[in-house]
Amino acid sequence: MAAEGADSPGLREQIAQNQQTIDRLNRELAKKSDQVRIIQQISSEITSTLDLDHVLEIVLRAMDQVLGFRHSMILLADLVEDRLRLSASRGYDPSGVGAEVAFGEGVIGVVAERKRMMRVGNVGASIAYLTSIRARLEAAGDLTPGGTGASLPGLPNAQSQLALPLLVKDRLVGVLAVESPKPNAFDELDELLLRIVGNQAATAIDNARTYQMVEKLGRLKRFFSPQLAELIVTGGADDPLKTHRREVTVVFLDLRGFTAFAETSEPEEVMGVLREYHAEMGQLILEHEGTLERFTGDGMMIFFNDPTPVPDPATRAVRMAVAMRDRVAALTGRWRRRGYELALGVGIAQGYATIGAIGFEGRWDYGAIGTVTNLAARLCGEAKPGQILVSLRVAGEVEELIEAEEVGQLALKGLAKPVPTFNVVRLKAPA
Repeated sequence: MAAEGADSPGLREQIAQNQQTIDRLNRELAKKSDQVRIIQQISSEITSTLDLDHVLEIVLRAMDQVLGFRHSMILLADLVEDRLRLSASRGYDPSGVGAEVAFGEGVIGVVAERKRMMRVGNVGASIAYLTSIRARLEAAGDLTPGGTGASLPGLPNAQSQLALPLLVKDRLVGVLAVESPKPNAFDELDELLLRIVGNQAATAIDNARTYQMVEKLGRLKRFFSPQLAELIVTGGADDPLKTHRREVTVVFLDLRGFTAFAETSEPEEVMGVLREYHAEMGQLILEHEGTLERFTGDGMMIFFNDPTPVPDPATRAVRMAVAMRDRVAALTGRWRRRGYELALGVGIAQGYATIGAIGFEGRWDYGAIGTVTNLAARLCGEAKPGQILVSLRVAGEVEELIEAEEVGQLALKGLAKPVPTFNVVRLKAPA
């Protein structure tokens, strides 16, 4: 009877079911072990570099080759506006890189605004319906057609979406989104895996962006004030190191008598004078928001209205020049007591220049090239001690601000025609 009971169909079926359960649990355990190992590997990879593009590539490659998400994208939060910008994608043609999404716009925008993961299981019908309605409204003239700029990539037959906010201490870094042509393609396990990888990715992306910003900030601070450099880095101003053309007011200045002083004085005395002079002039440049293009010994070139536009650049330039003349006048009192006869000469002109980074890898400068820079330099060369010579255009721009005397037509080297020139005597007293 015992043997018959052991061989009964019910017992054999139960044993088979138990074996199936054991096999399934073993498979799930092995799968989870693989997933843990893979996630550890991904974490190690994305934290091994501070190159932002490389970090994004690693994350999206892991989405595809490891987690099986064939279509994925990463959008990074704008540092100034409540917008996301697509920085990398995988599985799409075209890539859509550069496309922007406002917070609250679509699934991705809502995820960014609410900082919460969203999983949508059947979006195809809704997207088709909304696309049809939009097309009809545009055709009827009741809705402005969409722009021609870059748009987010997307599957034409997308049915499922899963989007995760990339957060570092509740601060939004970006959004990681995946989609599929299958309805209800994602489940709780996918959410869990995406969240684990996303947390690692957020930290790696944030570190890479911070490193990128610090590196760029250090480079820009060589040319611009710290405030302006930070504005450029955070996106509040265009990258000025790209070659561009702009109307600027250019100021050249140097010390009359400096060459003779340098030839007859000890190097330590010369450097001491230059340190005093540069410190005072540098402070005034920053106060008036000028851009120091270069200084060579006692000579300096400053311009206004670049890299960011400023109101009344000619007014700023003249006010700065007058303040510099007054400051140097105070310094010359000390210098005379040491036997140094020095005075300031300034030239100011306004016009268009080509501006950008000049140099080679390892040694870049920020330069402006054009007739306006030559004119300002020549006017500076003609200025007598204490004079601020300005072109006719600058004089016209600031005529309500200054008391000026006409110097006449100056024949300047490198310029085809004589240049009408004026000397700034003083600023007019406020009304």
